Amino acid sequence: MTSKLAHYRRNKGLSQQQLADVSGVSGRTIQRIESGKVEAHPATLKMLADALEIEIEELMVNDQTPESQEIKNGDKIKPVFHILALIGLFFPVFNIILPGLLWFFKKDESQAYDLEGKLVVNFQITMSLLLVPSVLLMVFVFSVGFPLVIIIYFYVLVMCAINIFRSINKRDSFYPLTCRFLK
Repeated sequence: MTSKLAHYRRNKGLSQQQLADVSGVSGRTIQRIESGKVEAHPATLKMLADALEIEIEELMVNDQTPESQEIKNGDKIKPVFHILALIGLFFPVFNIILPGLLWFFKKDESQAYDLEGKLVVNFQITMSLLLVPSVLLMVFVFSVGFPLVIIIYFYVLVMCAINIFRSINKRDSFYPLTCRFLK
């Protein structure tokens, strides 16, 4: 049932929040049902099925949908976005270029690739924009700029490593302090 709800929701062209607005089920509940963290109550399934204009039984069938194979393959590629960003930390600008290229070529294959790529590229751009003034500050006021550069560098390193493991364990990636340049 986990991938069934996501499959029918995407077929309708709805985001989780849009489905929440239409069905009356909270967005958080929809997230938890789609991720398999909870099993939906029959009344909740009825509300979701009505909003999606399908029979409730279609949400309850445990057969694999074509979408579930795509999700499995997406889970194999997701860590690559973070690994490329991590490799790029050792070569300036490649932390944006490498995951950006992977996102550009894979974004049309899967929504998971599109979201993961945008997340990584947005984070890398944000951190690069913070690093530039820190390096300039390091030139003029070394005692202030140098610690900032080190803090930003290690923050990016740690966040990339954490998200590699999160994506390997099929959990959502999370990058705090990120500006959304790609929407």
